Amino acid sequence: MAASPSVSLLTALLMGVYAAGVSAAPSTQPNLPEPRPVVVDPGKTALLVLDMSTRCNDPRQICSELAPVLARFLPKARAAGVLTIYTVSLNARGTALGEVWGGFERKDDELVLYPDGSDKCVGGEISTLLRERGIDTVIVTGSSSNQAVLYTASGAARNHGFKTIIPVDGMNAANPYEHEYTLHQLNNVSFASLFSFTTLDMLEFGERS
Repeated sequence: MAASPSVSLLTALLMGVYAAGVSAAPSTQPNLPEPRPVVVDPGKTALLVLDMSTRCNDPRQICSELAPVLARFLPKARAAGVLTIYTVSLNARGTALGEVWGGFERKDDELVLYPDGSDKCVGGEISTLLRERGIDTVIVTGSSSNQAVLYTASGAARNHGFKTIIPVDGMNAANPYEHEYTLHQLNNVSFASLFSFTTLDMLEFGERS
């Protein structure tokens, strides 16, 4: 029986760490990436906002802390004309939790997709849409770090060949361990060179091609 895409990606992540020479034994400190300034071409870049639905209205949900942060960044992306895509869990479609968080004030040209799984690239809808629009770079944000961001960033870079920008303050998780583990994992897999780590303030949009 063929392995499911999510299992295959998990295997790749684990094997990538071992191939990179990272010991399987616990380390005292995570090997976190150093954020650096990044400039992207807005005509070839898409902003992915993952799983930031109306669940973020609930202060018990960790995404409620991230939502205002991303809301402050969105005008910068919009001013540059960057394609913005929101994802919402397929299970929430048609329910009260099936809408994008209202505080983003989503525009008509900003898309909402409902992928089934933590890796939002599974199924090919996002990757096909991006290719059709000439996109070669994705900025991956959302909640949680150790679910949607970890698997989508990995899938976008390793399986689909997108340049993948990861703002370390554009995602969060239920606790610091899960957030730091995600950054450690992405920084240490064998394909870590496919990622660029930055912050929302360091991320700039250059001239449009």
